[in-house]
Order: sequence, then structure tokens, then C-alpha cells
Amino acid sequence: MFELEQHVRSWGDYLRSKGMKEADVLELESHLLDQIDDLVKSGLSEEEAFIISVKRLGNVNTISEEYSKINTENLWKHLLLDPADPTAKARSRKQIALIILLSFLAGTAAKIPAMFGIQTQDVVYFKNLSFFVLPFIAFFITVKHGRVKMFWPLLAVYTTSCVVVNLLSPYRPSQTDILTGVHLPLFLWLVTGIAYTGQEWRSSKARMNFVRFTGECVIYGSLLMLGLMVLMMFTMIIFQSININMGPFVENYLVVYGGAAAALITVYLVEAKKSVVENFAPILAKIFSPVFLLTMIAFLGAMVVKRTSPFMAREFLIGFDLLLVVVLGIVLYTISARSVYDKRSIFDYLNAALIAVAIVVDCVALSAIIFRLSEFGITPNKMAALGENILLLVNLAALLVLYARYFASKIEFTLIETFQTRYLTVYAVWFAIVAFVFPIVFRVKW
Repeated sequence: MFELEQHVRSWGDYLRSKGMKEADVLELESHLLDQIDDLVKSGLSEEEAFIISVKRLGNVNTISEEYSKINTENLWKHLLLDPADPTAKARSRKQIALIILLSFLAGTAAKIPAMFGIQTQDVVYFKNLSFFVLPFIAFFITVKHGRVKMFWPLLAVYTTSCVVVNLLSPYRPSQTDILTGVHLPLFLWLVTGIAYTGQEWRSSKARMNFVRFTGECVIYGSLLMLGLMVLMMFTMIIFQSININMGPFVENYLVVYGGAAAALITVYLVEAKKSVVENFAPILAKIFSPVFLLTMIAFLGAMVVKRTSPFMAREFLIGFDLLLVVVLGIVLYTISARSVYDKRSIFDYLNAALIAVAIVVDCVALSAIIFRLSEFGITPNKMAALGENILLLVNLAALLVLYARYFASKIEFTLIETFQTRYLTVYAVWFAIVAFVFPIVFRVKW
């Protein structure tokens, strides 16, 4: 049965996802409903009237441009071409200039530790890595969205974090330094999400948009980093052919400035071309969900057949945890790529199956961590892994329960999104505990 109100909401949400202002969306929805009423009075069904009215409104330049981005023939052209509108073109050029400036500043910031004798391979450099890039990303996001005032509280958080993490750990290198280097960027990235979501940071929808934004950044960032690696190898090879060693330049400048530029360009591309990237999301989710499900089932089956125990192998546990993090990322990306108005499909069941298998893997990892704690004692690494696996288990178990209730038609899919976006706060708190509290609790060098 055709539900007019649901389809109108879905159409409006599509326009919102393309960056259209709320007032403009509401006005267009009003025009759409007026046209539908006129067509229904002329004898058409609501479904026929909706289709015809959407096509008529599609003639509006802004909407036509957004819908045309779905056409794969125009996909890569849209990624490369400047917008036709002069105002949009000028705004785009200003943003590109800002990205170039911020990339230079971020690269220069990353070179400052060298003035104090701190090399890029030192653990203290690794611990401070996020401060060289994230503040500049936050500044760009706030400028682009017209929220520059929000940047200053965020800058205070970055500055305070930088001071605290560098004062807390007097023993270097230590496990807590490594843990801080891993968890601090995750915590600060979630804090940076406030710059992205703005005043709506408490909203489930805004947080899910940030999750989607994060997934798209991973996609673009991976491609850009691969391109940077090719550029570095190409530079060294061609100059080596004329007996010029470019190794020091590549290591000291191209890696630093190129890496900073790649991070900022990634954010720019996702922001500027997000309506194109969003077309990738459902495809990627549908490809990787079943692939990871089969991989994990095969992994568990092989572990049983070979009777391999993960309890003694530390590398085994690290692989388990990395696998769980990737799976959670796939699950989140799948949820974010799905419209709340979509009907249940085979991919929803595949996502639920992926969660169920991940729970089994997490239980195995937890039992191995508890075994190692009882046999070899407490260390910062083991406690961090224990906490993260417990958080993952609670997250995955709750998602599985919610999916079961959704399949039983007891809840709407929006409740799954709401739970997951709220649970991000739990991760942020844990990342902060590992980054700031662990160095105090574990003050001895393990």
C-alpha cells in the first residue's frame, strides 16, 4: 500500500542530505503536496500524483542538479568540474585556497617537534600526532559551515589535551604513551564531530551524518594515501636514475606535508562532493557486509578445525581486536547508508548475522584477555583491551537485540540509529579514560 506521507518525508530527507536548507525543503514539500492535491482531485491516485509532482519539481535547477549526480555517466565529471554557478564557484575557490593554507600550516606544525630533537619515529611524536592535523580540520569545518565561534572551545580542548598528555607520563617510552597515541585521536575526532554537527550535536540524525562523514573520509583518505605512496616511490625512483638521493626529502618533507595535505583534502572532498560519495555508501555496504561475514565464519571454522588457542598468542588477540573494530565500522557504515524508510531486505539480515558472528569473536577475545590477565598479571595494554572488548560486546549485543525487535516489527529502524549514535558517547568517554587516566593509574614503566 502506497503511503504518501512517508514518501514525502523520504523525498524531503533526500534534499536535506544534499545540503539544502530546512526552510527551502519545507517550502518545496509544501509545493509538492499542493501539486499532489490538485492531481488527486483530477482523478489520479496518490502514487501517480506523487511521481508526477516529483518529476515536475525536478525541473527546478537545484534539484535537477542534485538528482543528476546519481547518473554514473556524470559521476567522475562532477568530482572534477567546478560548479557552474558563479557564486558557488567563487566559494569553492576560497575553500580550496583555505585548504592549501591549512595544509601548509599543518605540515609546518608537524615539523615543530624536530626543532626540539624529537624525531617522527619517537613515541612522543606519535602521541602528539593528532594535534598536527585535527585542529586545522576542525577550523575548516567550522568555517565552511559558518560556525567559526565553535572553533575556539574546540581549540581549548585540543590545547588542554596536548598539555595534559605531555605532562602525565614521565616514563618514556611506556605502554601508556602508545595507548594515548592510539586512543587520543579517536577521542579528539569524536570531539571534532561537534564542529560538524553544530548545535544539533545531540540529535541522532546529526550524529549519524557524522558517522557517514567519517566512513566517507576513510574511503577518500585511503585512496589519497595510496596515491601519496605511489608519488613518493615514483619520486625516489626517477631521481635515483640520475644519481640524486631523494630519500631525505621524501622522509622529512613529502611525507609530512603530503600527509597533512592528504588529510585536509580528504575532508574538503567529502564535504564538497558528499552528494556523489553518498552514492557509494549503499554499494560499499552491500559488498563488504557479506564478504566480512563469510570471512569471519571461515576464520572461526578454521580456528575450530585447527584447534588453535588464542589464549597464548598476543598477536592473535591484536588481530581479533582489529577485526572487531573493522566489523563495527562496517556495521555503522551499513546503518548510516540505509534510509530509515527502506523496507527490510536481505542486507538487513546479513548485517544482523555479521553482528551475531562478531559477538562470538568478541567472546573468544574476552575469554583470552581474562586468561592472560589471570596468568600474567595486569598491564595497561590488557586493561585497555579488556575495556574495549566489553564496550564492543555491549554495543553488538544491543544492536542484535534491536535488530531482532525490528524484524519482529516491534520497533522502527530509527531506534537502532538512535541507540548507536548515543553509544558513541560511551566510546568517547572510554577513549578519554585511556588517554588521560591510564598514565596516572599506571605510573610505573611496564
